[in-house]
Amino acid sequence: MGSTSFLDNYAFGCFSIKGIKFPRLLFGTSPFFGAGQFGDRSVRYFREFYLNPQKITALYNSSISNGLNAIHVPSDPAIIEAIVDSIQSSGVNSFVLATVEAKNLPEELGLCERVRADSIITHGSCADRSVGMLAEILGQIKKRFDDAPTGIATHSPGRIIPRVLELETVDIILSPINLKGHFMDPDEQSTLNAIARARSTGKKVIAMKSLAAGLLKPAIAFKYIADKVDGVAVGITTTSELHEVIGAGKKFFS
Repeated sequence: MGSTSFLDNYAFGCFSIKGIKFPRLLFGTSPFFGAGQFGDRSVRYFREFYLNPQKITALYNSSISNGLNAIHVPSDPAIIEAIVDSIQSSGVNSFVLATVEAKNLPEELGLCERVRADSIITHGSCADRSVGMLAEILGQIKKRFDDAPTGIATHSPGRIIPRVLELETVDIILSPINLKGHFMDPDEQSTLNAIARARSTGKKVIAMKSLAAGLLKPAIAFKYIADKVDGVAVGITTTSELHEVIGAGKKFFS
């Protein structure tokens, strides 16, 4: 954990959290488990990838070979094993940001250890709990992953981010933000205000859903968010999408 060895291959920029280098562009995996924001495509993605994990391994191998060896993963056994296979077969270290849902935290943290996670955040569903309960979950993560940056993902950034700014265990916030204003609950302006306030206090913000579930091209999406966030995680399903993300990433997140 906290290894900088991924930098030997990584082709994009980084920021620092407590002396640990954190990648500005991450390969996202939400299509692989059929995340709901993809609508009718969700079932197709689930069947194509989750039920065929070798395709996950192959696509991330392509990403690694093109200098994008940083990834955001859920604490899901099938996806974790596919990514472990990719990292091991490539022989290249990756930076791994992992998400836990805290349904079975010891088991999920075991999966984080399996993939050698460098940073761990709680799923958006956890942020709807009380701040005290969220702090307890993050505290348990810190006990097991002492030096790893921790934080949250949220589905309602305008409401949740202001509530967690006092938590010292929140180093990173994953938040929806995109040019269309989609998924920015409760509304676009409160989301933008909350993100700006978080960054002013030293929290780092990683964009998610920046392509508005595929409605935006990476170059257009990244141009909009580049000065509003510290980094971005982008779900990728094809090599052509991968190359688009890499091209835009080199322009806006190097």
